[in-house]
Amino acid sequence: MDIQRSLRTAAQTGKVALGAKETLAAVAGKKARIVIVSQNAPETDALEAAATKGKIPVYRFAGRNTELGPALGKPFSVAVAAVIEAGESDVLELAKQ
Repeated sequence: MDIQRSLRTAAQTGKVALGAKETLAAVAGKKARIVIVSQNAPETDALEAAATKGKIPVYRFAGRNTELGPALGKPFSVAVAAVIEAGESDVLELAKQ
């Protein structure tokens, strides 16, 4: 699976929450299907605990926030994201890895 392509497709054809606040809201509202965390995301303990409590898988992206943003098709850095609807992407397969 090409992770970058899957993330970009999810952002283009599905619904993705970007940033810690939006991701935490999606997790708290049980809308998130998977949480993506960059290697250098700050202060993710509370977010990861909430995701684990809600049985939402957390995937550690093998790159920094400056790489996760462009992987999602954004021209800015993204430390944390939540996939709410995968659209035509196979990004939810990351939960099985």
